[in-house]
Amino acid sequence: MAKLKLKLNENVEGNYFVDSTCIDCSACRRFAPSTFGDGDEFAFVKEQPETKIEIHTANQALLSCPTASIGTVDKIDLNSAKDSFPMELVPGIYINGFNKKDSYGADSYFIQSDSGNWMIDSPRFIQHLVQKIEQLGGLDYIFLTHRDDVADAHLFAKHFQAKRIIHQLDSSAQKDAEIILQGEEDLSIGPGRIIFTPGHTAGHQVLLWNERYLFTGDHFAWLRRLKRWGSFSDACWDSWEKQIGSVKKLKMLKNVEWVFPGHGNRGEIQRGKFPDIIDDAVVWMETI
Repeated sequence: MAKLKLKLNENVEGNYFVDSTCIDCSACRRFAPSTFGDGDEFAFVKEQPETKIEIHTANQALLSCPTASIGTVDKIDLNSAKDSFPMELVPGIYINGFNKKDSYGADSYFIQSDSGNWMIDSPRFIQHLVQKIEQLGGLDYIFLTHRDDVADAHLFAKHFQAKRIIHQLDSSAQKDAEIILQGEEDLSIGPGRIIFTPGHTAGHQVLLWNERYLFTGDHFAWLRRLKRWGSFSDACWDSWEKQIGSVKKLKMLKNVEWVFPGHGNRGEIQRGKFPDIIDDAVVWMETI
């Protein structure tokens, strides 16, 4: 839990606060954008939550903060927020919450499917999530978009006897992964299609689910500060030119209706408009 003695001066007065251990991962702003604001490389409470929904989302942000940098002056009941995870975003697709510092607070997801359940990247391994995932049918595959966001994937894999999937070029992060992909060819497993998208890292991959839902890791997202779709040029660890090429590659995915990233904001897309979004993003990326 956050420490009151480390409370940032930027917080508005009230029960909720952010302390100076914040790493500005933006997870809190994704869960509770009305409560948490942008500072100079940190988040802060810009407005105290008042309604039931605002308090609930602020509590989700508190639980999902990877550095336990969000706290309250008075004791609060977190059970409702805790029980909300994994939280269903669209039918059969959930966000796990409980983000981990090892992956710089990246979001992770869970897919419930008759053809097998998937986890995309990894949250913290905690008993609550384990029990909830067991209730949802367990785990068959853990798809790791890239080396940065593996977090506790090995613990989930061991508990559920799930198969981790990672590309060979990023496999140093999970050397004992059950499925290590090589080369540039797509791989389909049930409704899931894995697409090689190097750039952010050498072995980055994305997952297209049912042709409609795209899990992009750190490759592509809604850039909240810039109010546009694109990639993070200041967090490109392999090659910006490769990343632009990999974004271009996504234009073929004409039926994408949702983008679910690890970092950056997720968002819904009007059916048939995704190729236009890719064209616009590429034009912008080529100017950087």
